[in-house]
Amino acid sequence: MRFARITLGLLLALSGLVATVAGAVAAFWLVGPDNTITTPQRELAGKGLALVSSPELLDRHGPTLHVSVSGDKPLFVGVAQDLDVRDYLAGVAHTQVTRFGLPATFGTEEVRGRTNKLTPPGELDWWVAQSAAGAQSLSWPVQDGRYDVVVMNADGTPAVGAQVTFGLQVHRLFGLCLLVLGAGVLALAFGVALLRRRRPARDEVSDTREIPVINTRIPALASAELAEYDEELGPAYRVSPFHPDRVSPFAPLPEQEEEPAEVEPAAEPTALPTPAATTTAASATTATAAGSTPTGAAASTTTASAAGSTPTGAAASTASAEAGAPIPATGSANSTPARAAASTSTSGSASAATAGAAASTSATGAAASAASAAGPARLQPVVARSAPAVPAAPMFMSAAAVQRAKAPVLIGAGARHEEPPYGGNGDAAARYDEPARPERAGAGARHERSVSGGQGGAANSSRGGESPYGEQVGGRSAARMAKAARVDEEIVPLAESPEYVKSDEAVRRTAALLASGALLLTTTSCGLLPPKNSLTVPDARPAVTLADAQAVVQRYNQLNNQANRTRDSKISATIEGNPTLAQTQAGFAIGRKLDAAGKEVPKPFSYTNPQIGAPQFASYPMRFVVSSGVSDAPGSRQLGVWQRQNAGAPWLLTRSVYPAKTTPVPSLDGLRTPDTADLNLLRAQPDAVAKDLAAYLTGGVKAPQAKSFAASPSLKSLLDLRAKTAASDTAEPYIASVNDAFLPSGTPLSFITSNGDALVFLSLTEQYLQRVEPGSNAYWTSGEATAFSRMVKYTQSLHQDYLHQVALVIPTKESGKQVQVLSVDPQLVGAGGV
Repeated sequence: MRFARITLGLLLALSGLVATVAGAVAAFWLVGPDNTITTPQRELAGKGLALVSSPELLDRHGPTLHVSVSGDKPLFVGVAQDLDVRDYLAGVAHTQVTRFGLPATFGTEEVRGRTNKLTPPGELDWWVAQSAAGAQSLSWPVQDGRYDVVVMNADGTPAVGAQVTFGLQVHRLFGLCLLVLGAGVLALAFGVALLRRRRPARDEVSDTREIPVINTRIPALASAELAEYDEELGPAYRVSPFHPDRVSPFAPLPEQEEEPAEVEPAAEPTALPTPAATTTAASATTATAAGSTPTGAAASTTTASAAGSTPTGAAASTASAEAGAPIPATGSANSTPARAAASTSTSGSASAATAGAAASTSATGAAASAASAAGPARLQPVVARSAPAVPAAPMFMSAAAVQRAKAPVLIGAGARHEEPPYGGNGDAAARYDEPARPERAGAGARHERSVSGGQGGAANSSRGGESPYGEQVGGRSAARMAKAARVDEEIVPLAESPEYVKSDEAVRRTAALLASGALLLTTTSCGLLPPKNSLTVPDARPAVTLADAQAVVQRYNQLNNQANRTRDSKISATIEGNPTLAQTQAGFAIGRKLDAAGKEVPKPFSYTNPQIGAPQFASYPMRFVVSSGVSDAPGSRQLGVWQRQNAGAPWLLTRSVYPAKTTPVPSLDGLRTPDTADLNLLRAQPDAVAKDLAAYLTGGVKAPQAKSFAASPSLKSLLDLRAKTAASDTAEPYIASVNDAFLPSGTPLSFITSNGDALVFLSLTEQYLQRVEPGSNAYWTSGEATAFSRMVKYTQSLHQDYLHQVALVIPTKESGKQVQVLSVDPQLVGAGGV
């Protein structure tokens, strides 16, 4: 787990460092407490009429856009939908900003075209945001859609040059930067803490003893519980696999001074009896009876054969029994004893066994006599010392050895030394990393004392097998085997050890905590990130807002009264379009002819309480419908259509009728432009209705088309007027006949109401023809016709030309209703003859 901890620490530290630097730079250099990212001032100039941004640059909505400009001329800056800007700048030269990069890098593209002066941008009402009078900056919350930023000269002239600064204010952006900064600091601190963490020292092993110093190496911890050989796990280690002072298995050992060996006392506090006399007597008797001199190692056992041969075994030191040289208990400090290979010859006679036992006893007795002559043995107490920290297992050990090395029981926890380790001086000097030899009967000299209570121990007791030490040794062996079994049960795999589980759990919790923090930060960042615009098709918007429509009507009231007062057709041309403008101009001509002194100028009037119906449009021209009262005609209403031909054109009143106030007018809420499906649901198509209405007015009430139309006051009034006029003119002696004909003019304008009916505006032309009797002549002498023809004699015919504006409602097929004519408003627009 140390590798995982270091890897996690490095990742946290690096990511935390990056987040800290990025958060600090963003918070205190790019953003600031006002949550606004501001670009440095940049100069943009072009020979065209405008500087305009591409709609792809404003592809997210939500933040607030700040634009400031400055230049030598008065400048205008505004934001509008792309469909308006595109139509406004269609065919004119301008500069388009296509790319933007931090901190203030712009990519521009020159668009060629004409350089004629445009309508001053401040006079247009389709800007969603624009600079105020005298100011050259704006602030606009970015909306979903395709929008452009436009910088122009305020008067609409070419050659635009400006110093431009952009700013984008994102809500809570400064707080997000501080959050990133704080998260980076925490991640950095946590990563450094993981890297600097050290493994805690293990608890010192209790109840351990030291092996007597029998070599140049220092004592090492050992456990008696692993003395037994395990066939499955392989040889166990008697001592620690590492020398305590070695940093590597291959490092040299430091030179140390020799230390006297400390002998561990026996289990019982009483000293064992000295067998000097008994051993001497037994030795003499046995030697005489055998008649042979045994030679061999003090730690080996030899059995004579029946033939009386004398075996010779290799030993660590060779001594003659007859010379009486004492056999030392321990070898030299610098010597490495070689273990004797035990060889046993078995014979069927008891005398052979007795001879072998006597020889062995003789050698042992000699050594005991020498020890007795030197004096009684001194028992030294064991010095208790604190156990050093347990070294880690080497990397070159097997998996099973690593598990045993990590187990606390393998390093002497709770172990007690109940006998000298490994039977004397030979095993005490074994290597620290040398596995223990298996303890089997007759396997080596080290078992001479531990198994002397068996068959080979007959020389030590007259009863054979009843040695006072046999029972004690056998019990200790059984105890060691039981303890080894318990040790095997206590050994668990490394992955299931408590330390491993705790470390793995800590790593999992840390990873979960970091994942939760990252998820929280990501969620917060995504929540603050402005959403991307969802519109991928060209925008469609209402033709006008309610406020702008009311402003258009108010402007019309002012200019129309001014034009009426002076009968100025030029003023009317700025607020009206055909066919309404044609009617107005004809009325002004008639008024100037009949009222040259200007005494009968119409009184000022205005349209009141306008109700607006603004359909959606995706291109120009755009239109909206207004239904309002008339200030000087309380018994009627005005129903008109305002149209803008292109983005740079003003709103003009193109259709205007005056239905009676008693005539029901459909609601304008939800008014929309028709599509093919809407038109197919109608009783009749608008073009067909226009033709039928013209035929109906031409033929009168007896015309076949009359049944398609419902009677209305305006329609009935027109029909009655024409019938009376025809009868009156026919009575004149110079008039041979009268003919009145109506024809559709132009394309009807249709709108679909909320209930599916169509509100249609159309125009009709009427020619009222009077044929002159042969040999006679006629001319216009009075009336409105004199405004177009006066005192001109015509010998064949006279005619009067009228322009009618009609508003009607075409119901759906399902309703089964007739076409309702709301109003028919005629105006004499010409007169003459042939």
